[in-house]
Amino acid sequence: MTPDTYLANPANPATHAIPVPVTRGRHGDAGAAARAAAVLEREGRVALAGPWGAGKTTALEEVLRTLSSGPGSGPGRTVLRVTTVEEDRDHVFGALAQMLSHCGAAQLAVLSGRQNEVVDRILHRGADEPLAASEQLPARLAVTALLASGRWMLAVDGAQWLDPASADVLGYALRTLAAPGLTALVTERVHGRAQAAARLLGGHPVQVDVDPLDAEGTAALLDAHGLPTRWAGPLQSHCGGHPLLTSVSCTALARMPASQRHRPAMAEQTVDAAGAWLHATLGEPARHTLMLAALTSRPSLPLLLRAGRSDAEEHLARAQAAGILSVDGASAVHFTAAALARAAARSGARPLRAAAHLTLARAVGDPVHEVRHRALAADLPDQGLAEDTETAAATAREAGERSLAAELFLLAAEITPPARSALRIRRLSYAAQEAACAGSVDIARQAADALTAGRAEPTDQVTALLAVVDAHGQAVSDLEPLLARCRELGAGHPGLLAAVELRAAIAANVAHAAPERALRAAGRAAELAAAGGHRPLQAAALTMRARMERVLGTADAPGTLAEALALGIPAQHSGIRNSAQYLAARHAVFDDRLAEARERLLELLALAEHEGDAEDLVDIWRSLAEVDTRLGACAPALAWADQAVRLSTGAGLSMGPAWYTAALTQSAAGSFAAALRTASCGARASQEEGDGLYVSRNLWVLGAVQLHTGDVADAVASLTAVAEAERHVPAADPGMFRWQPDAVEAFTCAGRLDLARALLERAGPARGRAGADSGPGAALDRARGILLARGGAVEEASGLLHRTAAAFERLGLPLEQARTLLALGRVERARRRQAAARAAWEAARAVFDETGARPWQELTRELLDRAGGPAPATGPAPGAGRLTESESRLADLICQGATNQQAAQHMFISVKTVEGMLSRVYRKLGVRSRTQLAAARAAAAPGRDGRTPPE
Repeated sequence: MTPDTYLANPANPATHAIPVPVTRGRHGDAGAAARAAAVLEREGRVALAGPWGAGKTTALEEVLRTLSSGPGSGPGRTVLRVTTVEEDRDHVFGALAQMLSHCGAAQLAVLSGRQNEVVDRILHRGADEPLAASEQLPARLAVTALLASGRWMLAVDGAQWLDPASADVLGYALRTLAAPGLTALVTERVHGRAQAAARLLGGHPVQVDVDPLDAEGTAALLDAHGLPTRWAGPLQSHCGGHPLLTSVSCTALARMPASQRHRPAMAEQTVDAAGAWLHATLGEPARHTLMLAALTSRPSLPLLLRAGRSDAEEHLARAQAAGILSVDGASAVHFTAAALARAAARSGARPLRAAAHLTLARAVGDPVHEVRHRALAADLPDQGLAEDTETAAATAREAGERSLAAELFLLAAEITPPARSALRIRRLSYAAQEAACAGSVDIARQAADALTAGRAEPTDQVTALLAVVDAHGQAVSDLEPLLARCRELGAGHPGLLAAVELRAAIAANVAHAAPERALRAAGRAAELAAAGGHRPLQAAALTMRARMERVLGTADAPGTLAEALALGIPAQHSGIRNSAQYLAARHAVFDDRLAEARERLLELLALAEHEGDAEDLVDIWRSLAEVDTRLGACAPALAWADQAVRLSTGAGLSMGPAWYTAALTQSAAGSFAAALRTASCGARASQEEGDGLYVSRNLWVLGAVQLHTGDVADAVASLTAVAEAERHVPAADPGMFRWQPDAVEAFTCAGRLDLARALLERAGPARGRAGADSGPGAALDRARGILLARGGAVEEASGLLHRTAAAFERLGLPLEQARTLLALGRVERARRRQAAARAAWEAARAVFDETGARPWQELTRELLDRAGGPAPATGPAPGAGRLTESESRLADLICQGATNQQAAQHMFISVKTVEGMLSRVYRKLGVRSRTQLAAARAAAAPGRDGRTPPE
């Protein structure tokens, strides 16, 4: 659970419908099909590659549908489809027989009598002997003559299983006959370069990889199954973005009763599907090697060799080619999905696994992991081994390996003799505490259940139950029964009750729209901790109290924070993200003391990298992304946010906060389209977790980007939901959640001037506390200037916006300065001062160019183009480079096969707007169809030709 969340909002702000994109994110077979279709139309030959279950067949079928409906297929083109399975490799001319069976008598009539005899023998027709493998020459001549007689497309699904005789004949025909007379689309099951397809197509054909799903694509697939999108992180970890594994998981999870849908465990069906992947691609010796790799925490090639797997290098190479794992430069082995590791570990029976653990114990060379393997091999209680395992767990804890420590403490408890109950309880308590730090709900729950069943003392039971609460991260809305049980067990114990009240404060803030309640609970926690003489807990409670005081705008926050800092508790004691030191950095962020904030955060980051956990790192990275975004350091901001998303995904943390930060940075430095998609996913995930705070934050970014891209009605809807939620937060500090200026601007653009004025008036007291010459104050001034202009006071608005831009410059907030210059330019244009408008926009463009704020660069260039102003110095690139960002995004969606309706839903605009924008795209690129558009996009930009997938 992360208490560094400030504005307590309702769990479901208003009744706002939170959209989730209809596409599958940046990757998947839809994008591969569009790229392959474009390459095929341009070059006539393409290879589609991907591991088992990646969606190659789906992509191939989509390509065939796309081309059959577009002008590129041409009149009279016939598709000859060959689909192979593993057994086909042993059937001489089996693939040719399948292909020729699709040809009718009229098509075969172009062949000579001798060539038709060859066809009959390939098809096993007539009395003659079937064609032998040695008779490839007559087969070459007959098939080439047939394929030269018209316009054909050869579609081979599974080049890796073509029988050698068929592969020779088809390869000869493809080398002999050039496209576009004979075009070819060939798939191959491979992770990396498609060798069989390359041999068949000849030369160096363009290869299009069917990429895995990203976290947003996984979220969209979850939503399509009616499942919580907040599960995207765990599911991404389970399945590694593999389309088939993800689909199997979604289907299995959708069948679960709603009452059990709290946190997605890895479905058995997913493990079974992963096992099928292993069996389909690897032999038994290689699977045994992978079992050893999966059973150890740190698999590597040297370890496997020491464990007696002399063919380990060959086995790993095969597994890597199949997309099952990767081997890095240090020879460490990484499974591409947790389900694959679990399936590999289960590939042997219990006795075989126990023997493997003993083998690994001798080979591993690390005392902690040696003990782990000996403990996992044990079938009976063993006091000596239990003591060794506890010692190893303590060593792992000191090294910051909290997940490993939790597992080892739990193992130690499991093999502790029944007569040593006190030792067993202690080990279970340690396991729960370490699981909480690692975010491992399963281990925390196992330990808590074992302590309850063993009738442990209240202290131990409360400690374990609170560990379960902590392991749930932001998903705290349904944990009140656990807290109530903790209060019962902790009655009369001030230290225990202080710990319970601290969690209650966090839950009240995050999930229950009750900052005052959170403040009271934090105050009780601080008093109880002080009474119990528990200084670290007292510091944590005071830190939480300071948070809530800041939320509520009281003057006590600095003093309370100073009191917490004065206790001298190291930041890493109870989690860096919960520390007074981290809160001090956050307050510097809120106050726009950005240089100070960055310095403090980098110091904490160095500490977190050595002694923190995943949540510590994620929160610090997110804060650094926010700081760098405001400073105009766009590239670092994107990198910090990306790290936070990737670690949140891999560690199974709540995705709402990470997606919020990613959307915020994308809206400044990446692309508006990506920001819309990410904020939408973040809002939905937070809503499902009952995390009202991040529902509002994601909706704020969503509404702001909708405003920037001209979708004013949707912006008003999103920001109205935020405004409704914020009615429950009296006198909130505007530096912590800066939604009001965007809401005022959206209401103004929509003509709702009454709402805009009311919101400005309501924000007045908070603005007064922040100061006129502050980031929040200047942003409200910009909104007031826009409102003035809409009301006809354009000269007053111009003066105010001039002063506001200067204020942002003094504050060192370049993106806000440039955004104000854009607003100023619009006001000057309304005053018919075109030169002044262009000057403001040129000044804005210079700032955006210097900071690398890509979506704002595009927006400014579009304004200058419409005003007849000079183009950017670099000039537009040919083809797709002439498109605006919105037009480019629409072109991408259309190339991926989206209908106008789907594109409208994805971009959050009307179908009519899509139709008009698509007409402009066609006109700019000189195309008249979707197929021609795909070809033009592929030809225009590096990375869109299938050789390098687009970002």
